[in-house]
Amino acid sequence: MKHVSSDDRITCFLDQVCRHLYWPPYRARVRRELTDHILSRVEYLQNERGYTREEAVSEALKAIGEPNDLGRSLRHARFPACYLGSLLLTGLVWAAIAACVVYLALHLVP
Repeated sequence: MKHVSSDDRITCFLDQVCRHLYWPPYRARVRRELTDHILSRVEYLQNERGYTREEAVSEALKAIGEPNDLGRSLRHARFPACYLGSLLLTGLVWAAIAACVVYLALHLVP
């Protein structure tokens, strides 16, 4: 069995979380923030609690939770369904208003 380094485990975790985030700037920001959080926690566990690097990474990742659940939660927090529905409805209302204006402009002008 091949040994996976702690850095590879962090990268894999971040990849799993971020595959649920479709907007590239948001995905990059989440990845940066999660990386900072994980590495800060790892450093704390190593320096203050005496964990090895491997133990600290395992504990930090476990504390954050399951990566797929986290990724879905972050996606829904950023783009909740009601927000997207409101956005779509607003767009349709503006399109209807524009269609009415065009219709009236074409039929009221002699």
